[in-house]
Amino acid sequence: MLNTNKIIDRIELIRSNHQLSASAFANRIGVQRSAMSHILSGRNKPSLEFLIKVYDAFEDIDLQWLLLGTSPSLTKSEAPHASLEEDSSGENTRLLAPVHLELGVKVKAQPEKDNNEDRLKATPKEILYLYLDGSFEIYKPK
Repeated sequence: MLNTNKIIDRIELIRSNHQLSASAFANRIGVQRSAMSHILSGRNKPSLEFLIKVYDAFEDIDLQWLLLGTSPSLTKSEAPHASLEEDSSGENTRLLAPVHLELGVKVKAQPEKDNNEDRLKATPKEILYLYLDGSFEIYKPK
């Protein structure tokens, strides 16, 4: 489970390491200053969107460290951002690109059905009228 107080402490550490005021930090990550103030005061918990904005705005932080505090340091290892094409086996994988496999299967395009023809052929079995006062009527066409 995530400890939001420790996440807020890590956000404060990022802010102080980059020598940013709360409003400058909010501007850099693209959130309103009031949202930043509420998170730092503990009134609100940081949302996933907020944490992703922090991660995207600061290339020197590791997402696992930001969320869990478990990586050995504040800085990211090797690459500034994980590439969409890279596939890592760790649980801290950021994003994976969709995999397209070539199976040699040919798919024939099916002609579109005319839904109007189906509707004209279909006849309603019954129609139910529901009224705001709780009453109802059932109409059965002949």
